[in-house]
Amino acid sequence: HYPLNEILSEGENKIVSIAAFLADVTGKGFLAPFVFDDPISSLDQRYEEAVVQRLCSIANKRQVVVFTHRISLLCMIQDYAKKESIEPEIVCIREEPWGTGEPGDTPLIAKRPDKALNSLINDRLSKAEKLLNERGREEYEPYAKALCSDFRIILERMIEYELLADVVQRYRRSVNTLGKIGNLAKISDKDCKYFDDLMTKYSRYEHSQPLEAPVILPEPTELRSDFEGLKEWQQEFRKR
Repeated sequence: HYPLNEILSEGENKIVSIAAFLADVTGKGFLAPFVFDDPISSLDQRYEEAVVQRLCSIANKRQVVVFTHRISLLCMIQDYAKKESIEPEIVCIREEPWGTGEPGDTPLIAKRPDKALNSLINDRLSKAEKLLNERGREEYEPYAKALCSDFRIILERMIEYELLADVVQRYRRSVNTLGKIGNLAKISDKDCKYFDDLMTKYSRYEHSQPLEAPVILPEPTELRSDFEGLKEWQQEFRKR
């Protein structure tokens, strides 16, 4: 006889521990919440997905809290939660000058692109206009540059989520085709050119430019036109 830690790998030890823990506590009557700190570290892909699937099924009956720094795990939780008809609440925990553990907004890469776009149009664009009108370009331009950067991220997410029908996504391992492949037939050359042009335009604000030909940041009216244009494209594309 040998101790388990001399037979099992680190990942196998962890999956046995998780399985034993879940078997023990789910068999009891009280529905206390579960809290997990990055539960899939050291696991291979097969076990990672099995753990996430099990946690999402448990979340139908009790609260499950998962801490992680891995975007891939977040995406996997969102996928399996959707299959369980659960809408997970995502809270970003960040470090601020006054201390750690400050709750904040969900990062753009984890948001649905339509919700992130609405936030840019309804909240942040208004702030940009106010900065320009009341404090001038010195304070407007750093904020406008951040807006351009975030809009570029939203463009990438819109391509994944809408144009490519969520068949593939960055940070997600699975390729989802069921009920989605037909939507790819809606893509036209005009759609591809539309995104090519916007990606080219907003990539310029991401990279350093030569002093001889600096790229001037767009005015709030131009940003609004591009932001609302993308929203109109999404609405039209969904109706096809």
